[in-house]
Amino acid sequence: MNYRLHTHFSAGDSLIHRLDPRTKIIVTLCFTILVVSTPPNHLLAFVVFAGLLSWVVAAARIPLLHIVWRAAAVLPFSVLAACWLPFLREGPVLQLGQGLVELSVTGLWLFVGVVIKSFLGASAAILLASVTPFHVLLTGLRRLHMPAILVDMLTLTYRYLFVLWEEAVRLRRAAAARGYRPRWLGQALLVGRLIGQLFMRSYERAERVYGAMVLRGYRGEMPIGQTLRLSTLDLIILAFVPTLLVGVRTLLR
Repeated sequence: MNYRLHTHFSAGDSLIHRLDPRTKIIVTLCFTILVVSTPPNHLLAFVVFAGLLSWVVAAARIPLLHIVWRAAAVLPFSVLAACWLPFLREGPVLQLGQGLVELSVTGLWLFVGVVIKSFLGASAAILLASVTPFHVLLTGLRRLHMPAILVDMLTLTYRYLFVLWEEAVRLRRAAAARGYRPRWLGQALLVGRLIGQLFMRSYERAERVYGAMVLRGYRGEMPIGQTLRLSTLDLIILAFVPTLLVGVRTLLR
């Protein structure tokens, strides 16, 4: 897994990139909360939310397909989690196939709302990660007084996710070199052994990393080397954008 692929867009130099990470985190959080709290039948509000998000993507000079393609990964999970909603026995009923299938209109709206909200929320989160280097994002979370243990866990998870991926690739390559071909059930059992090996190696690596951190003075909180300062533009955005989002949520139906 190439680390540079994940930092290509976050290393940009647009106006959006130069904003304080706290501003971007707060605006993203406000956007997500207001999108989730919007009634599912307020389609015009969702259209405006999507338009505002697309405008920010364009201002950050990030390809829209980069955001859409990655946000679409949540759709199968959203559909699976909400597929039962159209079969609720509440409110008006929509009959299909000469009455063979009855779908609740209220449930259909709820289903559409879950899918739209999950997609817009995921798009906002991916945009935030695409315009903010990960270490800067973590500094912003720390400055917003997120618990230090959670920030440190995010730091180590992100850092060693690539290491674990490379370890898994090496195990898979070694198994293939020894004739592993998952074509029948007996051979597929090797997958369990590979996962067990990966777990043990990950556990041992985590023990070594923690010991090294303690020897270097780690006492439950990593030091912060970067100072942050809100600019005038950040203050204007923090005052204007949440107000605009609340107006879209309240007025458009």
